Amino acid sequence: MLILHRPRIPRLKLARKSSITHPLGVVLETPLLVPSFSSKGFLFKKTKTRLISEVADFMDISAEVLTESMLVSAYDVHHKHIQPLTQIAKIGAVVFIDSGGYEVADAHDLSAVFKHPLPPLGVKWTEANLRRILRNWPKNSPAVFVSFDNTGAPFPKQLAAARKLFAQYPNQMHDIILKPDRTGKKGRHVDIPSLIPHVKELANFDIVGFTEKDLGDSVLNRMLNVGRLRRALDDAGVMTPIHVFGSLDPISTSLYFLAGAEIFDGLTWLRYSYREGQAVYYHNHGVLDYGIHERDSLVTARSLRDNIYYLQRLKYQMLDFLPNSSFEKFKFCGDVIQKSYDTFWARLGGNE
Repeated sequence: MLILHRPRIPRLKLARKSSITHPLGVVLETPLLVPSFSSKGFLFKKTKTRLISEVADFMDISAEVLTESMLVSAYDVHHKHIQPLTQIAKIGAVVFIDSGGYEVADAHDLSAVFKHPLPPLGVKWTEANLRRILRNWPKNSPAVFVSFDNTGAPFPKQLAAARKLFAQYPNQMHDIILKPDRTGKKGRHVDIPSLIPHVKELANFDIVGFTEKDLGDSVLNRMLNVGRLRRALDDAGVMTPIHVFGSLDPISTSLYFLAGAEIFDGLTWLRYSYREGQAVYYHNHGVLDYGIHERDSLVTARSLRDNIYYLQRLKYQMLDFLPNSSFEKFKFCGDVIQKSYDTFWARLGGNE
């Protein structure tokens, strides 16, 4: 059961914070910026029994500073590309167990540098695989379970399938990931007007999520879709937070937060370094901050830890923004963020 304690805010003010109480007692404070781990797009090393992703090493490097939350893929756990469930459960206070759809889909998040091939033909990922991972999750460890990707199905079918799956795991939090409805001619992105008639049903879930790419073909259109859904949820009295999967860079995450999203995850922190409000090339960051003498492996390790601390600071900048809507609270790129927000608000039809 989702318990939200939210300060009173103007109805049309979309940015917000929430306190979400997990069934096991842990409280998640939003905005929540969730470092993610996925084998997709990263190297493997081969042992006699399995392929181990290099993100398993990244997880070990950053484990001591992953104190709030993290996301891992059920697909990677199933194939033993990363650490086993019992070890993962000991790292973050709350672990998001992603459905595994990203690893097998012909899609990449916006921070991906290369498009990597799909798993070999004949390798399938099913809801039964996902259920097996969820069933084996340590029962006393707080987690957020993500629904199976029912790509292409109408929204009522996606909602019903997620309810059926989550009914088996009442002691964990439930995050439904909604995919574009491929029936009819609704396009390749999530059609928010078609979802709005079902917003009251979203109260059955602790979190409602979308991949960044599924929300639109530009940052503005994605912000507008987040904002339209947040308004519709508020009008229906549904306090369910919005989760944007695949967005964890300093600028886009801030903009989606202003549009009404509260939870963000992504792989950008593994691919780039966060520096002065931007995601930059690892080794340029190494030269600028550590010097040209630092070994590549140490640059990577230091950048991973620094990125997590950066995300923590960004979260508090978001929280500091809320009382007075002061864009100066964003330490870097505040002017760009404000101009972008003004454009979004005018297109949304806002008034403050």
